[in-house]
Amino acid sequence: KLVIIDSIQTMYSEEITSAAGTVSQVREITSRIMRVSKGHQITTIIIGHVTKDGNIAGPRVLEHMVDTVLYLEGERYFSYRILRSVKNRFGSTNEIGMFEMQNEGMIEIKNPSQILISDREDNPPGSVIVASMEGTRPLLIELQALTTPSVFGIPKRAANGIDYNRLTM
Repeated sequence: KLVIIDSIQTMYSEEITSAAGTVSQVREITSRIMRVSKGHQITTIIIGHVTKDGNIAGPRVLEHMVDTVLYLEGERYFSYRILRSVKNRFGSTNEIGMFEMQNEGMIEIKNPSQILISDREDNPPGSVIVASMEGTRPLLIELQALTTPSVFGIPKRAANGIDYNRLTM
């Protein structure tokens, strides 16, 4: 048995006087869903939407109540998605799943390194293949260091796809 609720922020109980999406509503609705799900052994997926900043929309009470929190990450104009666990009471959070959205639905990418370096030319200048760990999964990725001479005293550093603070270390 499986139940999918999309989205918890829109559900409400008439017994609670506050609006849908408030702390009291999310707590009450989630509590009821969990009671029924556990009582009847129903696997339940509660979808909570995220803000543009990547944070769960609305109160954070939902994260504390559930057993697992998963993020489905991806870029708008690309078909690839990463499923990342940020909380898991019954297992590791050091794993990711990589998928591609196709006509049939989301298909697992069995060898993500092959996809991540497939468009690479042979030995382009300023580019190298490096091994990076995502949880316990090693990934081969292309790292580019593109530089130009600067006429300014302090050159500008910019990063795409890597945390700027890590770049400046």
